[in-house]
Amino acid sequence: MTTLAMQNRECRIRAWSLLVLVWIAGTVVLSASGALEEYDLLMPVMILLPVAVFAVALHRSPALRATALSLDTGILVILHSWRVLGLGFLLLYAHDILPGLFAWLAGVGDTLAALGATVIGIKLLRGDAVSARTLKAWNSFGLLDFFIAVSAGTALRSAWLGGGINTDAMASLPLSLIPTLIVPAYVITHLIIFLQLRNKQQVRSAAP
Repeated sequence: MTTLAMQNRECRIRAWSLLVLVWIAGTVVLSASGALEEYDLLMPVMILLPVAVFAVALHRSPALRATALSLDTGILVILHSWRVLGLGFLLLYAHDILPGLFAWLAGVGDTLAALGATVIGIKLLRGDAVSARTLKAWNSFGLLDFFIAVSAGTALRSAWLGGGINTDAMASLPLSLIPTLIVPAYVITHLIIFLQLRNKQQVRSAAP
C-alpha cells in the first residue's frame, strides 16, 4: 500500500469514527433532553437515518464496499448472539414497564435470532460449510425481527395505540440507547452480510 493510499485510508477511518462519535453524542443529548419522549416520530428517524447514510455510502464508495466485503462473516453473525439479552424486555413487561405485545415480539424475536446466530456463527468461525440459503434465511429473519419490533414500539407509544403501559420508556435513558444505537448497528451488519452474499453469488456466476 502506497503512502498516499495509507493516508486516504486513515482519513476515511477518522471521518467514520467522527461520525460515529457525533451520532452517539447526539443520541445521548436527545435522550437526556426529553426530545425522544416528546416527539414520537423522532425515534424511528434516529433508527433509520444512520442506516440510510451507511447504505448510500456503501453504494457510492468502492473503498467502503471493499472494506465491508473484507469483514469476517462469522464475526458479523456471532455478534448477534448478544441479542439474547432481548429477553430483558420480558422482564420489563413483568414489572409493568413495557407492554406485553412489544415485549413478546421483540424478546422472542431477538432470542430466536440470537440462537440462529450462535449456531451459524460458530460454524462459520470453525470453517464449516454453511449454505448461502441458510445464511440468507437467518439474515432475513434477523432484519425482519427489527422491523417488527421497531414498528410495534412506535405504534405502542402513549400518543398512538399505547394504553396505560406503553413503550415510552424506550425513549428515555438508558433504554433509548437500544433502538437508537444498538439496533442501527445491528441492521448495518445485516446489510453487510447481504452485500457479501450477493458478491459471492456474482463471483460464482462469473466463474467459467
